[in-house]
Amino acid sequence: MGIDTYDSCFPTRLARHGTLLTKSGKVHIKSGKHSRSYGVPVEEGCECLTCRTTDRAYLNHLFRAKEPAFMGMAVRHNVRFMNDFMEDIRNKIMNDEI
Repeated sequence: MGIDTYDSCFPTRLARHGTLLTKSGKVHIKSGKHSRSYGVPVEEGCECLTCRTTDRAYLNHLFRAKEPAFMGMAVRHNVRFMNDFMEDIRNKIMNDEI
């Protein structure tokens, strides 16, 4: 009925500041601990193009280098995360789980 459809700048704003959304919480990709996270996607099991092709170390590098490509990759992931999150909630409502 459209109640889960909304316009939000939340996923893009977070991406702009180096924060990526995951099921286990926010990932602050600008943190130095991600500079050597080779082969580690933003979130295991995420099917977005960013997670399938890019690791945290490279995203950390792009963010620190102020590379515009980072923004597209981060936004792509965050928007996909929000879409998947809302789909999960919709399914739980339809199955009387919440």
